Amino acid sequence: MTTSKQNKTITIALLAAVSFTMIANLKANAAIITVNDSGSWINGADTLANQGFDLISIPNGTEAFETDLSTLSSPLGDIGFSPSVKKQQIGTTWLTWSNGYQGEVYFTNTALTLDLKLPNLAAFDFYAEPNLQNPFTISAIAQSGEVSDVLSQVVNGNAGAKYFGFYSDDPLDPIQSIRITADPDSRGFAIAQMRGATATVPTPLLLPGIIGLGLSLWRKARSRSQHSEN
Repeated sequence: MTTSKQNKTITIALLAAVSFTMIANLKANAAIITVNDSGSWINGADTLANQGFDLISIPNGTEAFETDLSTLSSPLGDIGFSPSVKKQQIGTTWLTWSNGYQGEVYFTNTALTLDLKLPNLAAFDFYAEPNLQNPFTISAIAQSGEVSDVLSQVVNGNAGAKYFGFYSDDPLDPIQSIRITADPDSRGFAIAQMRGATATVPTPLLLPGIIGLGLSLWRKARSRSQHSEN
């Protein structure tokens, strides 16, 4: 006769097996998802927040304007810039932006490619605008163990900064870096309004399935135990 204790042990083992199987399947299909300007957190369609990420804004640094920076401190960990960027102020050394933002931006000093080194984040987003006040293509690609699709958008350099977002759908495979490039005629670009998140919890798609299947297995094991005792 199977005892209640044995049933509980079997159920726990099955639940663990299901959990690991679902996580393994998630890992096998893992990807970094791109989010374009239609998912901007400014216009209220914040795709990253809708995915369950608790996004933290990267605070402005204490460095003086016109300082060249290779690292920016944040509550999430240091963000590295390669090559270094120049901290500039919208309305003075950097003329325009978008969405009402009037803070600081980080200019590539006319470099056309900028690599961001991230502290293993589950999600990261930012706005970007070209140096010259005309429309130019800006592209970004994120990398962890996986590589995202290239997210390319035409961005107007005259008050047209656009949103770029990335998130990993695998909590075990965070984003480690992002490469941003701009059209050669743009003479570089700036980024600002950066945010990041370290994790989600397990993902909303994973947790209910684990719990629901676990409860189903537990009920079946309990029913079998009651029939055996009768």
